[in-house]
Amino acid sequence: MRRRFTVLLSVIVIALTAAAFSIGRASASTGCFGDTNGHWAETFICWMKDNGITTGTGGGNYSPNNNVTRAEMAVFLARQAEVPPSTGDIVVSAGFANWHPFNSTDPLSYAYFSSQTQVTRSSAGSSFLSVNPDLTTVLYGKSLKLKAVEFCYDTFASTSLNYIEINTYSHTSGSLGRNLRFSDSTSRTGNECRLYTLSTPIVLTKNDGANVFIQVNWSVANASFAIGRTSFIFEPTTLTAAAPVVTGDDGTGTTLSPSTVNTAP
Repeated sequence: MRRRFTVLLSVIVIALTAAAFSIGRASASTGCFGDTNGHWAETFICWMKDNGITTGTGGGNYSPNNNVTRAEMAVFLARQAEVPPSTGDIVVSAGFANWHPFNSTDPLSYAYFSSQTQVTRSSAGSSFLSVNPDLTTVLYGKSLKLKAVEFCYDTFASTSLNYIEINTYSHTSGSLGRNLRFSDSTSRTGNECRLYTLSTPIVLTKNDGANVFIQVNWSVANASFAIGRTSFIFEPTTLTAAAPVVTGDDGTGTTLSPSTVNTAP
């Protein structure tokens, strides 16, 4: 039986250590428990405490060499699963078939293929197109920062990409609140996956979204412009996003609270 506990403890330590690295950091703090100072796993134990995975065994101690029960293991793993990432990019790709004409009266037609959408215009001239994807603006209860957009395109012949614009918007009581975050009026031809980076990443909340506008020029009628992948690139934050509020028929609001998990050391 003792051997089983020892093996189980080893598995948990390995899992939590790997989780610390996969999330992007081990805790830089030390001295979080009175009996872990100088312990080889001190930074990892403190990472667990900093992220609410462990509270210790009482009296300011962690008891690093104690066995772990199956019940305690379950709570540790459940709490670890709720720890948000702290570094690394989070990428959300908008399907190339989700692009739409900015003005529905423009003489544009769309041909959808497995790897791109080709847009043609029945007359020479310029038109705007836009994409408004479903985005993950809050992850694990923490706000995300929009830092860049990567756009893939192919101008083929007789078309050019003349303008690109990145916006964020906030909807709390209506469909207003658009903010220009980036624009580039350089005319481009050929094919490319081009990264457009915001000078200052924008913190988003549960009320926010983002979109991209492009302007394409057709020098002759019925030429093709191909739209490929559009990726919105975020970075995580430690900023807690406001909890969603459900409004009842009487106009009162109820804030939703997260459920609690049984305790473990």
